[in-house]
Amino acid sequence: MLPLLKLTLVFAAIVLLIGRRWNLGLVLILAAVAVGLLFSYPLPEVVRAVLLTAVDLLTLRLALAVVLIMVLGELLRQTAGLTGMIESLQQLIPDGRVVIAALPALIGLLPMVGGAMFSAPLVDEVGARLGVSPARKTFVNYWFRHIWEPVFPLYPSLMLGAALLGLTMPQVARLAWPLLVAAVAGGTLFGLVGMPRHGDQVFQPDADAPPPLLLLARSVWPILLVIVLSLTLPVDERFTLIAALLITLTLVVVVQRVPLGEMVTILRERVPWTSVIVIFGALIFRAVLERSGAMVAVSGGLASLRVPPVLAAFGLPFIAGLLTGMMAAAYSIGFPVILPLLAAADGSVAAAWKVWLLAAGLAGTMLSPVHLCLALTRVYFKAEWGAVYRFLIPAALLVVATAGAILWSGTL
Repeated sequence: MLPLLKLTLVFAAIVLLIGRRWNLGLVLILAAVAVGLLFSYPLPEVVRAVLLTAVDLLTLRLALAVVLIMVLGELLRQTAGLTGMIESLQQLIPDGRVVIAALPALIGLLPMVGGAMFSAPLVDEVGARLGVSPARKTFVNYWFRHIWEPVFPLYPSLMLGAALLGLTMPQVARLAWPLLVAAVAGGTLFGLVGMPRHGDQVFQPDADAPPPLLLLARSVWPILLVIVLSLTLPVDERFTLIAALLITLTLVVVVQRVPLGEMVTILRERVPWTSVIVIFGALIFRAVLERSGAMVAVSGGLASLRVPPVLAAFGLPFIAGLLTGMMAAAYSIGFPVILPLLAAADGSVAAAWKVWLLAAGLAGTMLSPVHLCLALTRVYFKAEWGAVYRFLIPAALLVVATAGAILWSGTL
């Protein structure tokens, strides 16, 4: 019980400080130090963990990928690529609400760190035309970017979760598809309902403008190229996204004849470097959580409390996801501890329990202020945390309620 109280105190401090507009990355580094002290992890080891994580290849790779994504987004904005994409979609799809949701959902088909930043400029353009608030734009961009999490086989975290549950990817998709439906419904009900179909001015295409499909092809090719290269480049999979972004950026600069000085201006003035600090803070916080034994202690404490299985099964992956903001952590920390508690006499675990576990990890991760996509998107749109959570919480509850209904019917 004591480990749970300690981590609850740390998480409360995180929420308090970010509510006072402290930089989330710096708050997470302070939280990592606090976790080390509370769990008797020697301070020199905490410092060592901070330094090693800061220079770790994973950290540097993620930071570089996010910077490249933001640069490409800014280039697309400046070269009218975003405008062409939006105008062509508006001609093809008359309802602006469908357009603003389809953009991040399309990008979400490619699992990329900071992928929400890829779609953020697109959502910003459409949202500005529809008069959407920063909080609603943040929610739509973040939520629809992740609707595929429960079923899409390219997500490494889902591959890990399936392996821990003893399922193949097709089996996971067959079990978890109601969570996808609930996610789409939640995004629609709490993000799109109440949003105007059109802006104040109805878009009127130029008489000399190319057909919308051709216009879409001209504007969307950099995004499609990143997706295709990320899946096909014959390089180490850890670097495929970075390589794809570098190749695409180079082609955009050449094709659009972007001056070198403009690239320097983008890097110096238009990249929100505070977002990069968030990446370092999140990974440092996760590293200290793991090395100090904090998450193991919390899992053991919850298991020893003899709480009802439905609460324990939800609590472990939910807390792990909430604290780390990473689906892989929610699955890898929560599943191994709780699965033995749910097993039948023959050692099998009912399919309904597995859906419940997946929903718990998904809800915790999606509600986590440490989640990189949420933190980066909120910074991009300059939205208030409270306003964003007024959209997020009911949408997440709908997903959990759907899983609860499956659990109820499957364990009767």
